[in-house]
Amino acid sequence: MKGLSISTSLVAALGTTILFKFLDYFKFIKWNPIGYTKTFPLFKESNVFVKWIILFLFIWGICFLLYYVCLLFAKIPVSITSIVLGLLIAFTLEWFILDADSIDKTIKKLSIPFICIVIVAVRFVMESAIFHSQDNPLGK
Repeated sequence: MKGLSISTSLVAALGTTILFKFLDYFKFIKWNPIGYTKTFPLFKESNVFVKWIILFLFIWGICFLLYYVCLLFAKIPVSITSIVLGLLIAFTLEWFILDADSIDKTIKKLSIPFICIVIVAVRFVMESAIFHSQDNPLGK
């Protein structure tokens, strides 16, 4: 089961990172996905490729944790859970990234393509986790 979680989270992280680059390239989001490097002096001088790799590794870790968290929601329909969890994650991320003072300002600046990508990634990880757990239970 551990190999399945690693490979599933790897594919989810790779797809999400590529789609974030797509959103950034066509200016569908008002923030830079690798803008986190401005706060760390170590990354200010590093190559853009290295910054994207670090973002990929961070997303990979989050997807790996999400894989096992999703096993807790196995009894609830995935379509409902993935939308709620994806919206919660996307809304929280944009709230922190945009550094908005209120919920009203955050709602006005939300990026629909970003929300869709997060929901699809969460749905992929949830579906895979639940399918793998039914096919190969942890207690087996």
